[in-house]
Amino acid sequence: MKLVRLLYYSRASREMSLADLKDVLDTARNNNDSLNICGMLCYDKQYFLQALEGERETLNELYLDIADDARHDEVVIISYNEVTQPSFPQWKMGYAASSAQFATLLKELGQTDFAPADMTPQQALTFLQKMSKFQSEV
Repeated sequence: MKLVRLLYYSRASREMSLADLKDVLDTARNNNDSLNICGMLCYDKQYFLQALEGERETLNELYLDIADDARHDEVVIISYNEVTQPSFPQWKMGYAASSAQFATLLKELGQTDFAPADMTPQQALTFLQKMSKFQSEV
């Protein structure tokens, strides 16, 4: 079994309410649990940044479903790599929203606004890994 990590960002097709985000996360957590997928999601300024980790074929199929989701568009893969172990094994889908830590970490990356398109693959992964320590309740 090949374990892979997929990093991508996308733009929400509309501003997401707390209820919208809860729906996204509930669906992801239920699906990911049955598929043995883990990951981390951040949302701010109408952009999603997400890491997904799991078995290659399962993750590929999941990504095709995600890419077709009408709640977002402009889906761009940042990186897709084989990994020896997951970075987010404790979460079927972790989530961190805009916060003081979010802003501080963006500044460390040289950003003033959340702009995943301007992040290198390593910056995106580091951002998600660090933000995973500041989970938001949704």
